[in-house]
Amino acid sequence: MLQINGSYILKYHPGDEPSNPEKVYEIDFTPPFRRIPMMKGLEEALKVKMPDNEQLDTEESRAFFDKLCVEHKVDCSAPRSTARLIDKLVGEFLESQCISPGFITNTP
Repeated sequence: MLQINGSYILKYHPGDEPSNPEKVYEIDFTPPFRRIPMMKGLEEALKVKMPDNEQLDTEESRAFFDKLCVEHKVDCSAPRSTARLIDKLVGEFLESQCISPGFITNTP
């Protein structure tokens, strides 16, 4: 990238966003890539304390994540298991932050 472009940063023009066809993303490939710890990242994005990883297999945790999805209008079809609910929240609130390369780490 550096040898071709002279920089680790490039501009991406998707051109397929109807709401803003002139949208340009700046993608930064400068190492090290960003790392987002999954549960901590969700806590920061949603402003709530997440259940401990050891408690995720309980009905209380499943209900907690189900309520979060409903409150934030995150669609999750059946079965609404804890794993599926967390995955939908991660897709909505963490993956959307990864324009430049990044890793979502510390998955439960």
